[in-house]
Amino acid sequence: MIKPLLSLITALSITIPLTYGQATTTEMDDIPKHLTLAELELLLDSETATEFKTSSEELLSDESTWEEANRYEWIKALNAEQSALSQKYPYLLCHTGANMSGWQRRLAIVKAINETVAEEEIYLHTLQNDDDYLCVYGQLLASVAMTLTEDVFVVQPVMASLKMIKGAVEGMTEEYAKALSDASGDGYFPKVDMGLCPGVALMEEGNDDATTNGEGGEQSYFEYLQQVNGMGGSNSAVGDEGENLDGVEDITEAITNLLLSESLNNNSSEAAVLPLSQEFYTTSQAYIDYLNSSTNSTTGDNGQSERAQFWGDLLDEFQTSGICDETYKTRLTWKIYRSTQPTRASSQMQVVYNNTGETETDSGCALVLLLALSANPDVCSVDVRRGVIPSNQIASFMVESERQNQNPFRARGIDGTGETVTISDTGVDPDHCYFDDPNKSEPTGFTFDPSARKIEQYVPFVDTNDYQWGHGTHVAGTIAGKRWDTEGAADGIAPGAKLAVADIGNRNGDLLTPNDKTLLSTGRPQSQIHSASWGSEFNFYTSRARNFDQFMFEVRVMMLFCLLLVDQSMLCYAHIPYPFASRQNDEFLIIVAAGNSGSNDGAFDIPNTVGDPATAKNVIAVGAHNSWGHSSAAGNLGPSYIADFSSRGPTADNRMKPDIVAVGKSVLSAGADPNVVGECDPSKIPGANSRSGGLLSLQGTSMATPVVSGTAAIIRQYFRDGYYPSGTKNSDDAYPNPSGALVKAVLMNGAQNLRGVDNGVHGVTDSKPYDNTQGFGRLSLQDSLYLAGQTNVQLEVWDRERIEDQDINTYNVTIDKSNGCQAEDLSVTLVWIEEGSNPGCQNCVLNDLDLSVSFRGQTYYPNGQNSPDRTNIVERVVINGVQGGENASISVNAYNLAWKSQQYALVATGCFGGVANTLQGESVFDSDESLKRRQIIIISVCVSIGVLLIACVAFFFIRRKKARSGGGISNDFNEGEFEESA
Repeated sequence: MIKPLLSLITALSITIPLTYGQATTTEMDDIPKHLTLAELELLLDSETATEFKTSSEELLSDESTWEEANRYEWIKALNAEQSALSQKYPYLLCHTGANMSGWQRRLAIVKAINETVAEEEIYLHTLQNDDDYLCVYGQLLASVAMTLTEDVFVVQPVMASLKMIKGAVEGMTEEYAKALSDASGDGYFPKVDMGLCPGVALMEEGNDDATTNGEGGEQSYFEYLQQVNGMGGSNSAVGDEGENLDGVEDITEAITNLLLSESLNNNSSEAAVLPLSQEFYTTSQAYIDYLNSSTNSTTGDNGQSERAQFWGDLLDEFQTSGICDETYKTRLTWKIYRSTQPTRASSQMQVVYNNTGETETDSGCALVLLLALSANPDVCSVDVRRGVIPSNQIASFMVESERQNQNPFRARGIDGTGETVTISDTGVDPDHCYFDDPNKSEPTGFTFDPSARKIEQYVPFVDTNDYQWGHGTHVAGTIAGKRWDTEGAADGIAPGAKLAVADIGNRNGDLLTPNDKTLLSTGRPQSQIHSASWGSEFNFYTSRARNFDQFMFEVRVMMLFCLLLVDQSMLCYAHIPYPFASRQNDEFLIIVAAGNSGSNDGAFDIPNTVGDPATAKNVIAVGAHNSWGHSSAAGNLGPSYIADFSSRGPTADNRMKPDIVAVGKSVLSAGADPNVVGECDPSKIPGANSRSGGLLSLQGTSMATPVVSGTAAIIRQYFRDGYYPSGTKNSDDAYPNPSGALVKAVLMNGAQNLRGVDNGVHGVTDSKPYDNTQGFGRLSLQDSLYLAGQTNVQLEVWDRERIEDQDINTYNVTIDKSNGCQAEDLSVTLVWIEEGSNPGCQNCVLNDLDLSVSFRGQTYYPNGQNSPDRTNIVERVVINGVQGGENASISVNAYNLAWKSQQYALVATGCFGGVANTLQGESVFDSDESLKRRQIIIISVCVSIGVLLIACVAFFFIRRKKARSGGGISNDFNEGEFEESA
């Protein structure tokens, strides 16, 4: 069923065909209770607070103002229902019933709505699931929404300012300023992401020929678009035969046709229409009348907020004059991704400005577009996409053994063989000796070639190569670089793995990302790991973060089974079992750089600097720690210390970030030179932060991210080749499809503590596990997987476990050191993957599982807390000093689910009957005495300077004393010396 959408283009016209005489505020005495401004701030980071600030920067204190704004919105909703399209309106529906889970509250909301519209499909998307309430988005007729008047319900109309994520207006201005300054003209700026309301513009079979709505014969906007097949725009994945590969449709032509269609032009008389400004209460005549009423007194510019004045001036200049019409018709690219999961995900739209031929009016036109999009009742969220920036031998042994030149996993053939890792970056120099294929020409296009030596797919979203000393070539080399003729000086972490490349960088090193769905589809389905060494500096949960989460979660459903199982399709997805409702990207894992903004201009340990998409829930956000030996720059501390530039958490909604830390300072890898064919290892290997021949040393979380990505490939091969649980290869134990949640859990579970942050001459900042500097700690395969005799721990795993709301699953493990295992800790980690949340969410976790471990009569809670963690979707318990023969009981509690059930992965490591680690030598982390050496040097320098100062002072006083006690001796000498020199 396609829900009608009022034309976005109509909203961009000079006037909007809405009549407000059908309802008045005096007729709205019985509207359901709504949220207060303070409550909204706790739910959603939106532009609402800014919209209702006066020039004194204080929220309007008059509660009746907010009340009037909501009444005005209800009038609009009632008039939309009475229109020819019977337009539904978006609401936030909150249920506050006591002693209920989110799932139970959801059922209660559905039941209450069904009492009014029993036969209709109901789509509700979760905004926030808290202990005390559940809030969901729903699109309802106003007459239906007004029936939800019980005390447990809060019904908030979703007005335009609520749809705009906080910073959207500022972001639009900033992004367009970048576009105007982009002399190269290589990109599209800015981009606006729209989350359509639940049930709007779904992907359904059998509707391609629909042309009317079947009631009044009037065709709605998305019913018109339903006729249009994917056109494969410049950023869509298109196969050799032109078919759409990623579900993203370029609908620019359809929208242009709609614009030019006389039947859809606004030919209403002046008396029947209102200007766009009347769509927003703070710019409406109703608001002006309210402010000027005798019962209300205000201060400042007629009491209007600064934002209201801004919008009013903008609309007067740009919208009513029509100077933007040509821009809207010719310079916009529109794309849509229709949801196949109506209960769990909205359809998404994106509109992009082409900056070719930009004019001075474009910024204002872009802001009017933002306002018009947010006015549409079928749009539930609007987000301006921020630009993104790009954020070896030593690295490999630090990951595998922590001991110099020992690579036990690689020695066993566990080097990523059989895995494909996708990178999205500035491109790769394909003829570099770490990637070239002597038997094949350079790869290009969407064709996937599994017979290629190294690069199986190269998608030229921007161009077909990297720039000089390019970022992407270095990243690719760290993951899987390997010479075809011999061992290289900078072979990657997983040299047996292959690559799929999404080239999103231009010749200047700028990143121009395509649609998220298109980008993440690169290399699929062969690739199960996507490495993204880039991000923005925006700390919020954005549309991009939401799309990354949703891609990892996406569900494939057998609809026939669904319809046979239950009557209500809304409940179907929650009831049907695996594999009838399997997650199609269940094995997929996205690994993202946290960013390099942890220090700046003399400021250190700057919080809230992790930027999107690292702010997503399901991805792994990677920070950076120092390197070791000749790979470490002079003056740096050792590998046990975090790089000062590594971005800090938490996210805006207070989730822990980064998730993990890996070596990212002075990492040696492949260096691109597009002007040379076959560039390779030079005779002299370059040192820290230098370059030579085909090698380059760089630092950043961009360098740490591919270290984790390559390690993820090793973990996947470990399970596929049957090394679990025995620690030796056994084909009978082969596990061909480990979930992304399991790989993430293995990585997080084995992470080890780092000592602090290396701030150079400014000293060391303390850091501990689960803080927002190191997250779960540094990457360590030694403490994550079991290789008999060559790692520290054994492991137990439970993958694709499922739990229903309010249930508890229990697992028991026994510590067994009888065969020599010496590990002193028991570590248990829980990971689950859930659907994307709403952009701007203030509590983004929707399904709250709780991990706890009972041991020696005590209950241990995760992430260093003394009670359950309500904020994160990765939870770890570490118990120190466990002894052989002791038992631990692990509990997973479905404390509060927004849906009926949740899938998860669980990992435990410790001594479970394995043998001791027999690797020789001491860990470079355990033996790191760099801080002591620095302190000795500092003390030595200080002592030397002190001794010198004391000597100088002593000499001065001795001379002075002699001068006083010896008469004129000293003075005669000085005078004679002076006379001679004169």
